[in-house]
This record gives sequence, structure tokens and C-alpha cells, in this order.
Amino acid sequence: MDFRILGPLEIESAAGPVELGSAKQRALVTLLLLHANDVVPTSRLIDVLWADELPADGSKALQVHVSRLRRALGGEDVVETRPGGYLLAADASSFDLPRFQEGAAAGRALLAAGDPRGARSALADALGLWRGAPLAEFATDAFAQAEIARLEELRLAAVEDRIDADLELGAHAEVVAELEALIARHPLRERLRGQLMLALYRSGRQAEALQAYRDARGALVEELGLEPGKPLQELEQAILRQDEALDFRPRDEPARPGRRAAGAFVGRDVELAELGHALDDAVAGRGRLYLVSGESGVGKTRLADEVASQAKEAGMTVLWGRSARLGGAPAYWPWAQALRGLGDAAPSFGDTADDQARFALFTAVAEKLRTESARRPLLIVLDDAHRGDEASLLLLDFLAGELAELHVALLATFIEDGETPAGLAALADHSAHHRLRLRALGVEDVALLLRLAGSPDLDASSVFAETGGNPRRIWQRMR
Repeated sequence: MDFRILGPLEIESAAGPVELGSAKQRALVTLLLLHANDVVPTSRLIDVLWADELPADGSKALQVHVSRLRRALGGEDVVETRPGGYLLAADASSFDLPRFQEGAAAGRALLAAGDPRGARSALADALGLWRGAPLAEFATDAFAQAEIARLEELRLAAVEDRIDADLELGAHAEVVAELEALIARHPLRERLRGQLMLALYRSGRQAEALQAYRDARGALVEELGLEPGKPLQELEQAILRQDEALDFRPRDEPARPGRRAAGAFVGRDVELAELGHALDDAVAGRGRLYLVSGESGVGKTRLADEVASQAKEAGMTVLWGRSARLGGAPAYWPWAQALRGLGDAAPSFGDTADDQARFALFTAVAEKLRTESARRPLLIVLDDAHRGDEASLLLLDFLAGELAELHVALLATFIEDGETPAGLAALADHSAHHRLRLRALGVEDVALLLRLAGSPDLDASSVFAETGGNPRRIWQRMR
């Protein structure tokens, strides 16, 4: 059975297209598909199907329609009766919506990993699943309004990602007309406006690129009373000064030094976005401490590595220290590792047996960071902070209170369990600091990781069951 809602509702079985007998059956299967694999309450189904006038016995009327739908679909197991409602089970193998979402996510991951050609192919395939406006026959029905908007947003985001891939591949002239058409339909969408400005500039049309900015500003001011966001304003300034960073470079010609973090990276879009904002804040002189916790192997260090790659690309200095796994390391070992990256400006970690000496050291470190970050923003990573000595954790606590006016993003990772040092646990719970708890990957993320890592033949559900979604164990399973 194959269900399709990315366009007119279509259902196809092995025997051919499935014809549903009534508008209510089409609405019923659509509502179940929009909540595929979740139980849709009976009351919700009744309210949607009989929005104008409820039948005398709504539950019985619904049972009749469910029975007819099951017969049309050819089996009792397609629509399941569950306590309180009904469930339709469907995944990417039988439903075009999750198939599209997986393809779009794969394209986005490939784009972030520096593979625009693979990203464009994956995104084009995903967008090719669309056959027209989603849920068009229900456009006037209240239950479909938010879902139509959600689906259209998913599609537009994938189109924007595909255009980013096109721009990285040098197809700037080819996307101008498409962008102009998209902006006509979505005039307040700043990402599209920025893509058009860049495409025009790279096509040798600098004056038109600047006019595109003025058009964007005019639309935002007139409709919302808002100035363009910072990225659009910075793009205009970069065009005005003909910044070389805007020029197209083939993929084998790096724009700037610095490596990308290695390996496929999935399932952390929210955390990566939040830490990306942390880098922006550090550049602006609004430093803050971020603490990333989770079980062993869940990907704390891998997330920090990805953030470090972004920081390097943004022109920041990355300082990395890791607590020693073995005993015998001197006090302040992770800090000494990290701050030696400052070269001659690195502070000296001597004996701080008494409080006065410790305070003098802490203030000296803070002042060094203030001076060095004013020259170039810093990302400091303290990995495995749960293994850190007491003095190192005290310094972390002290510096956390000094960051507000520094160009420093401070990121510490630790395993959260019953053995977490009390001082670190208290610091993580402090409301002024940002706490990110990493969870295991879900089945969809496991499937994407298997695909990106070259093991698409492995069954994602089985791998998830074996590994619990722990990325390290997934990699071990693939080996």
C-alpha cells in the first residue's frame, strides 16, 4: 500500500489505485495519515468528519466509516483500533510524506557536510515527490489549515536548501528567475531575499543585488514595520565592499582555512542551532557558558567538534582541553591544555593552595581571556569535564560569571550520572547557564545515519533496537 498526500490524495495498492467511496472516507484517511503512527482520538475524528452537524451516535457512525475504509484498503490491519481512537501505521516505504522528510533531511546533512552535489541530488529527488498543492481538496476545511501551512513550509525549506546547493555548485545565474518567482509569492522570506542578492552579485549584477536588498527592506518595513535581519544587512555591506568571501569558489578551492568535523552527523539540528547562536553572541561580546550532558557515546564530543568547525569558519580561535582519563594529572590540566593555544599569552598555572593565590590566578585568567578575545573571539571547549579536578571546576565556575562582556563562548561536556561532581551538577543547574541534554537518536535519525555512512542495507529499526539509538554503538554495529 502506498499513500500520497503531497498533492491530490492518492492511495495505491498492489492491484492498482484505491478508490474511496465518499468525501468523509477521504477526510478520514487524510486525518489518520497526518497523524500516522499516532492514535487519533475518536472525539477528534468525529468533530472533523461531522463539523457541521453531529450524528445522533457519533461513535457508531465513525465505526461504519472506518469499516468501509478498511474494506477499501483491503485489510483490517491497515487501520488499527486502539484504546480511545484509531491508528494508521505508515513509514517512508509506504507514505510519501516521511519519504520526502527523510530525503530532505539527507540533503540538508550532505549540504552541511560539504557535499553540495550529493545534497542537490537528494533534495531534487525529495522535491520530485510533490505532485501539486497538498490537501487541496480540503483547503476550506478547518482541520487542514495548519497542516497545509506546515507541509508548504517543509517544501519551501527544502527548496531553499536546494538553492543553497545550486549556489555552492556555481549555478547562480540559473536560479535568479526561480528566486524572483518565489519572492513574488513569499515577499517576507528573508532567506530567499539573501539568496537572490548573492545570485545576482555572483552573476556580475551588483547594482541589481543592492536593489534586491532595498526591495526586501521596503517590503519588511511596509508590511511589518521591521528592518531586515542582521544576516541580510551584513550581506548588503559585504556586497558594497565587494567582499571576496562572496565570490564563487569551486569545491576544491577552500574559502578559508580550518577543517570540517569528520563523519556523518545527524539528529542534532536543534542543539547545533543553539550553539551556533552562542558563537554569534560571543562574536558580539555576549559570552556565556554552555554545558552539554548525556550518556557515554551519545555524541557530546562529536557535537562540540561540529561547533568547533563552525567557529573556525567564522574566524574564531578554538581552544580545546580534555580532562585526563588517568590519575596523576596536575591541577588545572584541561585548562592548561586549552589555553596553551594562546601561545605566549597563555597564563601560568602554578600552586594555588590558598584562597588568595587561587583568586589571583582566576582573575589573571579572566583578564587574559578578555584581552585575547578582544583581538579575536574565542571558543573554549572543556571535554569530559566530569573527570576534571576540583580546581579546574572552580575555575570553570568563576569564569562562567565573567563571560557576559567577553568575546568568549565556553562549552563544557560531561557525563550525567550518579557520579557527576556536585560542583559541576550545581553549575549545570544554574539558571544563568545553558544546559543541553543530548538524547539518543530516534529511528528516523538512525536510518539517515546508516544511509550517510554507506550502510543503507541495514534495517534501521533493528539497529535502533540493538543500540538504543546511541551513536557510538551504531558506528560499532556498522563496523
